Amino acid sequence: MVRGGRLLERRRLLKAHLETAIIDQGVQERLAARVAFQLVFKCPPPQLGDGPVWEALGRQLREEVDRLRQRLRLTDRLITVGVPKLPPDEIERLFEEMQRVDRRYGRTLAEAALDGADPWAMARRYGHAFTDAARRLAGENPRIARTLAAVAFRSRHPLENALEYLGRFDTLVHEFQGNVAFARTVARAAFIAPDPVRAARQFVHDYQSVVRKLTTRGLEPSIARSIASIASLCGDPLNTALALVQKFRDVEQLVKRTHPHVARSVALAACRATDPIGTARGYVANYDRIVELIGRVDPRRARRVASQAFRTHDPIGWATRFHRQLTTCQG
Repeated sequence: MVRGGRLLERRRLLKAHLETAIIDQGVQERLAARVAFQLVFKCPPPQLGDGPVWEALGRQLREEVDRLRQRLRLTDRLITVGVPKLPPDEIERLFEEMQRVDRRYGRTLAEAALDGADPWAMARRYGHAFTDAARRLAGENPRIARTLAAVAFRSRHPLENALEYLGRFDTLVHEFQGNVAFARTVARAAFIAPDPVRAARQFVHDYQSVVRKLTTRGLEPSIARSIASIASLCGDPLNTALALVQKFRDVEQLVKRTHPHVARSVALAACRATDPIGTARGYVANYDRIVELIGRVDPRRARRVASQAFRTHDPIGWATRFHRQLTTCQG
């Protein structure tokens, strides 16, 4: 027992020295700890060398981490999870393979696979499951099929359960055929819950109830649906919706004085903010800046571009890109 205890102590000290040497080369602590543990656990101490060897290992590891950050934009968590399992070349190849499975959601699949004990085996399994799930869901609504399949792979549920839940999302898909963006939001929110199908049905029920209540009070159906789509994700949907309606009307009344043609769009975008009036004024300022900028080169499309870009985090950049797309498509 004493001999065994001394051996364990030697390995513990060796791990501590190795970990410190790697950290000193600029490697994050959690990754350094995992790599040091693996090396001490798998390799006899004489094979691990000494200080200069450990420092060289740390420098190489830092270079690999920098490469993955630059090329794949991996988070620290994914780097910590992935690097001890696969060399950088293999990680890059894994992401490339998943991009071939699906151009838009390949990264989601690759990140999920990287979390597995055997990333390549998980990648093959996830790729097949994603393709199969998206194909089955496409029969209901092709616009949301791949999004729903991707949500399953981001969820906290085991893959088999997540795919089973997807197959039972018929109500969700049918109810929001005209509002794909909200259907995606509901799907993401539902998959956080212990029972995604039950949560999705509750969202649908709340949405329908709020729409009925708002339309019976005279609100235009399209506005009622937009506000219901926000409120049904809150803890108290109806009261939230009523508060949103009041904010919507306050903002719409304000914006109509100067920008009647976008008052409704601004009001819908601003009513969910903590400071709706201040947010609305910011949106109107963005709108005017875009109209002025695009109007210099394309007055005919300036207002259309501004209507699409005023609420984005980078309104001028988004407007420029959107205008370029319009001119490319329409000639």
